[in-house]
Amino acid sequence: MLRPENQNISIKLPKGFVGKQVEVIAFTVEEADNTTTITDKIVTHFASEKSLAKDWLTPEEDLAWQDL
Repeated sequence: MLRPENQNISIKLPKGFVGKQVEVIAFTVEEADNTTTITDKIVTHFASEKSLAKDWLTPEEDLAWQDL
């Protein structure tokens, strides 16, 4: 658990993150206890987006939805 001594925090990212756009969300442990449901929904949304895109972003899907 991190307890910062000032307003600056450094994090080490995996090599695969270098050169990519990264979003970091920080909150206190106390805040996390109060907003677990909201945070879980947000995290689930971002975690599933790439996986779902594999199925949705296909020529077959474009054809299926072209009349809408």
